Amino acid sequence: MYTHEQITLCTIDDIKSVVDGLTAIDWAEHGIAFAGAAANGEDGLELVKRTRPDIIITDIRMPRMDGLTMLRAILELSFSCKVILISGYADFDYAKQAVQLGAFDFVVKPFTEEDITEAALRAKEEIGRERSRLLGVRELELKVRESMPVLIQEYFALLVNHRTPWELAAKRWDYLKVDLEHRGFVVLLLEIDRFQERAARLSVHDVELIRFTMQNITEETIREQARAIVFRSKDNRFVAVMNDPGTATVEQIAESCCRNIAQYTKFTASIGTGRRVEHISELPDSYRQAKRALAYHLFTEGNAAIGYDEIPQSDKQAPFSLEHKDELLLALRSGNGERASAVLSDIAVTLHTVKPRPNPDYLLSFYEELAASAIRTFYELVPYPDIQPVVQRFKTMRTELGLTLSGLEQQVADLCRDGAELVRKNSLSEGQAVIYKSLDYLKGQLHREVTVAECAAHVHLSASYFSSLFKKVTGMTLTQYVTGERIQKAKAMLVSGVPVQDVASAVGYEERRYFSDMFKKMTGMTPSEFRASLHPDGPEGAKQ
Repeated sequence: MYTHEQITLCTIDDIKSVVDGLTAIDWAEHGIAFAGAAANGEDGLELVKRTRPDIIITDIRMPRMDGLTMLRAILELSFSCKVILISGYADFDYAKQAVQLGAFDFVVKPFTEEDITEAALRAKEEIGRERSRLLGVRELELKVRESMPVLIQEYFALLVNHRTPWELAAKRWDYLKVDLEHRGFVVLLLEIDRFQERAARLSVHDVELIRFTMQNITEETIREQARAIVFRSKDNRFVAVMNDPGTATVEQIAESCCRNIAQYTKFTASIGTGRRVEHISELPDSYRQAKRALAYHLFTEGNAAIGYDEIPQSDKQAPFSLEHKDELLLALRSGNGERASAVLSDIAVTLHTVKPRPNPDYLLSFYEELAASAIRTFYELVPYPDIQPVVQRFKTMRTELGLTLSGLEQQVADLCRDGAELVRKNSLSEGQAVIYKSLDYLKGQLHREVTVAECAAHVHLSASYFSSLFKKVTGMTLTQYVTGERIQKAKAMLVSGVPVQDVASAVGYEERRYFSDMFKKMTGMTPSEFRASLHPDGPEGAKQ
């Protein structure tokens, strides 16, 4: 029995002295194992079939089957071997014909041991080169087979992000042997809930094990009902591209994934599903829909599936009033953490009750704007070394993926509470606190005339002292401040489409003409001109 690394050799010749001489050579010294000998062509062919040697040394002229006939029979066996022919001078043309058929070499009689050994060693060297090439090809094939799942996942990552017609996709699809029908698809997008927060305490090995487990559970769950390709999108996200399911619906499959993940792991997952698309070129549409559906998990605690058809389909988002932001910043400047919390609570109530639910991306940007304005305020009022840890803690928490709306609200509330406390401790004088308290009062009275005496009484100061302190803290008189706030509120109402007369009344001007004159004095435009400048394509004179 020979290993695949050994080079084996057999001899075939009808002259016993030749066979004895070839057998007597110490082939092992040359790294060749002797496999046997035969005295005629027929027996030689049987020997070759049985031992499958790498090198065959045979005479051309033999009884029962000559060397040329045997050579043709060996070639028909289709296994790799090197045939070295022994011939006399009279057989020279015969030997040349054998070499043309595929014989490796021939040695002319009479020959020495060195002649035959040299030919065998040349054959051995050639066999070694062929085996090295073959091993390289096999290793390459093995690597391709091992990397095929990765290549398929990378390919589908491109398909869900770039429109690719079947005519362009087909060749690579066939090469990768993708186990999907090339028509009828649905995309699912899965996100591990609160993954970064929980994975931060784990080792790299444990994190990889969790992600592998999640992908494996998702694949097995989906493939019970439909063909699918599942691949990793981000650290905590997986994309599943599946064909039309059999008896189950896409929603049922997604919910099964959530249940199985919750049952067999310590994590939960949120899933967004897109609509069915027919062609490969439409995969980005279903993927985009799945991403949008997944975003609505901002309103959930996770461990659930949301389909694209379940979310609001409007492309427009009704704006929230900027008054909330102004009120919040006023509370923060006054170091009033309780008031800031109350404003944020009012915002949260509005966001949780408004119908239809706001676009999640809009909400994220809304809270990011609140947080950014709050942080700028803190930098203005608190020494950098004091406020930076609060800001950094908020930024670190904001990097968490899969954040819920309640979690986001809590993070902004913590930022504002801690920052307001530092403002109160570091930079707020008693006089500033009194004036900021009065500003808070004024914000709610813009619809009517408010006197200096009324404001002073609200903060328990004399009118003259209040007026002086107000100018010192704000840099404006009470009238200037109220007028500026009214114009800002009027701008917001005009942008949202409120008629000019209603805007005038809402900001404390009984006469529209007086309001228009004051608005033009402050902005350089009449209310109608201001609105037209923001809506140049709208109908002329809309909502005058």
